[in-house]
Amino acid sequence: MEVRTLPEALMAIMQERGWTQAQLGHELGVSQAWISRVCRGVADTGLAKAKELLARVGWEVRFTPSVEEPVERREFLAAAASVVFVPSAAGSSPYLDPGYVRALADSMARGRYELGGLPLTARALGHLKQIDRLQINSLGGDLQAAASDLLYQASIALYDANRLAQAEHAGVIALELAHHAEDPSARARAYDALSRVSLYRGDQLRAVKYAQRGLRIPDLSSSRLSSLHMRLGRALAGIKGNQKEARESLERALDTRGLSPFAEAALGGDVAIGLSQLGQYNQADRLLHEAAQAMGQWSPLFHAQYLGRQAQTAIRAGKPALASQYMQNLIRALPFISSARVNARAKEIIVASAKWEHISDIRLARGHLLSMLSPEHPST
Repeated sequence: MEVRTLPEALMAIMQERGWTQAQLGHELGVSQAWISRVCRGVADTGLAKAKELLARVGWEVRFTPSVEEPVERREFLAAAASVVFVPSAAGSSPYLDPGYVRALADSMARGRYELGGLPLTARALGHLKQIDRLQINSLGGDLQAAASDLLYQASIALYDANRLAQAEHAGVIALELAHHAEDPSARARAYDALSRVSLYRGDQLRAVKYAQRGLRIPDLSSSRLSSLHMRLGRALAGIKGNQKEARESLERALDTRGLSPFAEAALGGDVAIGLSQLGQYNQADRLLHEAAQAMGQWSPLFHAQYLGRQAQTAIRAGKPALASQYMQNLIRALPFISSARVNARAKEIIVASAKWEHISDIRLARGHLLSMLSPEHPST
């Protein structure tokens, strides 16, 4: 049985098991009144909470694509099938099983697309610790490649949780593993991760260096090349005197053909961020709008990221009415994810829009944004 909304899920569970609202509330650990409000559509909860509650009664939340067409592995992991785990040999670490390690990488990617990096912080740090304990030189090539994949995913999750030192550490080890595995694609992916972490830290020169090293690797896929050109363009956009080169790199990324719909939408949104830095507000707004619309069916995290960037672009362009509209859109998306980067984006929007505090719609949106930020509890 598949349903589309939380109210439908709760009603289906009660019908399936013959429970009353009070009995369902007892099983979920919530009140009967809350069950009633959700079923009537007058109350809701964040996606992470919904997943936690439904898991208590044996139900799960899944994301599936609205179109059926081939997609590249992990460019659209929200469409991936359930992972099947098999036991490792007795007495050995499961991290010595390449299939298990790749399954962990897939799980990390799906979780980030659906929820954001904050809920995955402890798990990512745990994977980093386990891989750190292994003797990299003694591992087989398949395991080295799988471990590089896992630490790439851990790096991106930690980056989204604003744990930048650990994110960089994971990216460096992912790169080392990729070198040992002689896997060009994994090397490029690690350089991509290190470039984005450096850029978020404000170290544009290092971000440029990592992106350029990735682009020197031969025979990369179109999606990887487009991503590295995008990283290079965004890094150059932040360095005075490099606007022409930045624009050329961003245009080269946009010219890439043969991408999946997910990858194309994500690339457009990411390129738009660089264009906004260059003052190309109209083109940036168009690309961000397209990316946010597309990501609404695929990734709550990416959807919220691009909505936030839309609001920032409108503020930079001096358009308060448009900024207010985009801020309201972001407010609706925030309950479904838990991301330190999206939180930071919302805080930047609140500060940047203070100049329009006298406008009632902006004032209301700023207050709502502040109240909707997800908690950032420290993780170990």
